[in-house]
Amino acid sequence: MHLLTGARRSYDWGSTTSMPEFLGTDPDGKPFAELWLGAHPTGPSTITGPKGTEGLDERVARDRLGNLGQRVDAAFGRLPYLVKLLAPAKPLSIQVHPTRELAAKGFLEEERQGIPLDDPHRTFKDTNNKPEMVYAISHFEGLAGFRPRQEIALLLEEIAGPLEPARDRLSIGPGEHGMRLMLETLVGLSQADIQSVLEIAASLAPAHPHPVVRAACGTVADLATEYPGDVGAVVSLVLNRVHLAPGESMFLADGVPHAYLRGFGLEVMANSDNVLRLGLTSKHIDIEAMLGAVDFSSSGFDVPSTPKDAAAHTFRPPVPDFALSIARPRETGNDSITLPGNGPRILVCLDGSVTVMTEASAETCTVSRGQALFVPATEGGIHVAGLGEVAQAFVP
Repeated sequence: MHLLTGARRSYDWGSTTSMPEFLGTDPDGKPFAELWLGAHPTGPSTITGPKGTEGLDERVARDRLGNLGQRVDAAFGRLPYLVKLLAPAKPLSIQVHPTRELAAKGFLEEERQGIPLDDPHRTFKDTNNKPEMVYAISHFEGLAGFRPRQEIALLLEEIAGPLEPARDRLSIGPGEHGMRLMLETLVGLSQADIQSVLEIAASLAPAHPHPVVRAACGTVADLATEYPGDVGAVVSLVLNRVHLAPGESMFLADGVPHAYLRGFGLEVMANSDNVLRLGLTSKHIDIEAMLGAVDFSSSGFDVPSTPKDAAAHTFRPPVPDFALSIARPRETGNDSITLPGNGPRILVCLDGSVTVMTEASAETCTVSRGQALFVPATEGGIHVAGLGEVAQAFVP
């Protein structure tokens, strides 16, 4: 097994204190938004050994069979997931992730056009889809999935004004067509209309008699404070506001619009960096690609949680790329816990400290909060013990 040094991402929405506090390091005053733990080529974790430091992507590529195992190598040919520690202090962009087919088509087209990967107007960064889940380490807030259609209609009706065309287009039909026309109308609002909607929402937020309208307009007002004049604040009206308690998780399939607002959590996702934005951003918005990626049939959200006082629990979202297990050996006293799964695994200590032992070599390593390990497939089963909590990403 190998200790990982994650790749830091200092996006402007990141907290200046949450990540250093979790990692036990001194803050440097700069936003520390994400720590990538994986083998994505644009931000691989590193491993330091007797022969120096190398990227996890290089280590995996040098011995795919040994690191991935036959099953994962045959199915993916690479480490198929990426783990991130996530520390938003203000909202991220509202976004969707494309299906694998759309990602591959878009990536190849932009390659044909010769658009560099680091071009700010590039839309597709790789050929993969990006289903993801977030596990709340602290209280975590976000937007996820479309509200029930009747709630959307209510909000558009109550705010009215510039939103009347969107309300009318939503009512064109009960299927996805009306939803698409509604969203297309919202993201196409003029700057003057956006400002008018924000002002109406701010006036309704304090005392509107309907709690759904009051809460949704409050979210709009909050977002407009962080992103003045941004259409994303208007788009938030049609999305669910989600609150996760520590230990709860949320899965986001391809095409589900979402945004993380604040908190501290652990993300596991397919190994991709494809993001199509709807708002709350100064970055490139490709409206045509975004509308083509949105799953307008998605509605609502699911928030499973780790059972209280459970020594182990596994989240298995409906994707082949990853699963997440949470183990708390402290709940078993002196007994160790055998982690599920095999193949390539990434472990992150979330609290306290745990001792990790692999079956094949009987190697042990003790990690404390914030430290991460990569365990190759050849190491076989994993056992953990100690007074702590550890997350494990693996291929189900």
